[in-house]
Amino acid sequence: MFKIDIDQNIHLELIHPSHAKDIFALVERNRELFRRWLAWVDSSTTIEDTKAFINHELQRYANHKNITCMIFYKNILVGNVALLEMKKRYGVNQGILGYWLDAEFHRKGIIQKAVKKMIEIGFEYYSLDKISLQCAVKNDRSCNVAKKLGFAHEGRLKNEIALHGVVMDVDVYAVLKDENLVKKGVLA
Repeated sequence: MFKIDIDQNIHLELIHPSHAKDIFALVERNRELFRRWLAWVDSSTTIEDTKAFINHELQRYANHKNITCMIFYKNILVGNVALLEMKKRYGVNQGILGYWLDAEFHRKGIIQKAVKKMIEIGFEYYSLDKISLQCAVKNDRSCNVAKKLGFAHEGRLKNEIALHGVVMDVDVYAVLKDENLVKKGVLA
């Protein structure tokens, strides 16, 4: 397990079985919020489901497919940030960002800082050329993360996801390694 400090209050830890109880409690507290945007919430209803998720993510990490980290704020587990589906597509090394955060910790800049660090990890350690982020059009908070970090809006996928019987459009954002990310303020 590794730990990466982002600032004096925020750090990331590679997901680990020791996080299971806290992850499950966090999801339980935020179940209604999360289920609005995340399809997996309804199928993760027990601590055993959480443990299975952790084991799955660790296997994907071992195979260099995903890197899933838990976000800590003042040493309290508050969320998750991940680079998923890392692979070469049509000759380009790509990954997809995913994240969620306890509602109690919204509006503190935590997700923005965690996503920024994950972008650095993706480009520097995994040699990704492109990192994308997809969010439901009506998920303003998630879409704003992409905009604040200088992601380019690549388009809209119509009727891309259905959550609880509601079909939604998805906006696709991306950032490229060869863009001047320092100038854009994405990377320090």
